[in-house]
Amino acid sequence: MEYTQLLEELAEAVAVRNGQVASLRNTSAQVTELIAQAIAAGAPGPSLTNVLATLDPLISQDRPHEPRQDSVVQLPRPQCAAPSPAAPAGADGSPQIVRRLLDAFATHSDPAWLTLAQIADHLVGADSVTWGRWEGRHNRLIMIGRTIQSALRRAGLQIPVDRLSAAIDPKRPAIYQLADIQSAGQSFERRHR
Repeated sequence: MEYTQLLEELAEAVAVRNGQVASLRNTSAQVTELIAQAIAAGAPGPSLTNVLATLDPLISQDRPHEPRQDSVVQLPRPQCAAPSPAAPAGADGSPQIVRRLLDAFATHSDPAWLTLAQIADHLVGADSVTWGRWEGRHNRLIMIGRTIQSALRRAGLQIPVDRLSAAIDPKRPAIYQLADIQSAGQSFERRHR
């Protein structure tokens, strides 16, 4: 067989492989999102573990952003279900997620805004079982942000996520405004009197 024909077949095989890898990555992202939603909804750990036990490992060369020396990388498996971050309203009438967010602001002397990273650090420190599940992962802030939004939805609240101006931080991190959180908490209290 001539090398030009081999190169053509190789190019076709690479294109097929790349399509399959892209599909696998999209499916893996969907699996990750469903895992986060199941945990946030309070799925029991053993049930979740049973479902995840059927996952095939990813070959390390196909796993993005995590170069490793070993040939097989196992997907993380939850050890137990975490309590729902949207617990019932407290004595002040606000849902737990609002209290946690306000506590994060209070810890920093109630600034006008905090970055999602600052809030995440506070949440992990306050409740590592619920909020520390993503420590050390590249998508930590995305998952904590999604879990915050999920808890807010369960409480029937919407708190917008803004971005910092590029003049303040060129990376334009996600932020929450203290006034938005206070307003959402007051709105919740008025509705549940």
